[in-house]
Amino acid sequence: MSQAESINPDSLQAFLEMVSKNHQIPMSDLKRAFEDTKAIPSIKKLVMPPPPGFQKNWKVYRSRFVEPRRLAAGQKFWSTHRSFIEKTEKETGVPAEIIVAIIGVETIYGRHMGSFSVRDSLSTLGFDYPNTPNKIARETLFKNQLEDLILLCWAENRQEKPFKACLNQTGSYAGAIGLPQFMPGSIRRFAVDGNKDGKIDLRNSPQDAIASVANFLKVHGWVQDEPIYLEIESTQTAQDNATRLADGEPKAKLQLGDLINQGLMKQSSLPANTPSLIVDLPSPANNGGTDVRYVIGLRNFLAICDYNRSFFYAQSVAEFAEALDDPKPANDVAKKTKKKPNKAAKKSNSTGTSGSKSSNKSVSR
Repeated sequence: MSQAESINPDSLQAFLEMVSKNHQIPMSDLKRAFEDTKAIPSIKKLVMPPPPGFQKNWKVYRSRFVEPRRLAAGQKFWSTHRSFIEKTEKETGVPAEIIVAIIGVETIYGRHMGSFSVRDSLSTLGFDYPNTPNKIARETLFKNQLEDLILLCWAENRQEKPFKACLNQTGSYAGAIGLPQFMPGSIRRFAVDGNKDGKIDLRNSPQDAIASVANFLKVHGWVQDEPIYLEIESTQTAQDNATRLADGEPKAKLQLGDLINQGLMKQSSLPANTPSLIVDLPSPANNGGTDVRYVIGLRNFLAICDYNRSFFYAQSVAEFAEALDDPKPANDVAKKTKKKPNKAAKKSNSTGTSGSKSSNKSVSR
């Protein structure tokens, strides 16, 4: 990390006074816990938007996750915790491979959980966010997450040293914590004590992480046995209509039956009124233009977008889950560009050719 800087003391003081008043936490305890809070300049660089002319690259993004090392780690994690994962799948309706995939995409099963002080990360972004068009909204969001962190840690232990240690636990540059990289607000609202030991520990308890990921997706609208996405036809008509309908918004404004009528798919066993959206996955083309892969996203695609509001992220989770569920060696699977339909696809795609598949970084977690 680069050298730290001081947080604006007046802004921090006013924030802590508000938290103290609203939640009956002694101001003296908060002042001691935050007396050495620092802003971290490198974090501000990490949240800056890409420069003008930056071109997204789906192929490169996907290759970071659907790759042999992560797949091997995922298969090992799944094997080690198989009974608990299967139990969680049965209770929530969220497929085992999706639970395993998200933890793998987030931290490679705990190998990379972040090295920034969560207190300082959230303070930096809450009080000194870069000068971007959404600066005010983002600062408000991160201040809310900092408030959630305080409440989370205060509920855990009110003694001075443990309270401060909890605030200073390490996480991502955006303040995400543990194996599944939950933000403090999501820990308070969606995390689950999977191993029933009386506390939620997303850093050290795989059971808590597994149960929490599944619960998050369930609460955010996971539909049991519905695919995450469907492949569209390769015809020019299908591609042109996909281009016209793709608006980049993670909202299901369309219905599957209408997309079938417009030639994007031949048919499906899913109901015609199934909420849908067109997902665009662009990559730079060799001729200097852009190649775009389009798929039809369904409700489970959007549930993953609630975890991280990125089409690239949701599609990578889906395809990593497929690769985990493939019996072939990890090296072979990672190199494949087309994969067999998964269990959900077989139930939902009556043609057998439109391969529906199971399954950016935001702080929604």
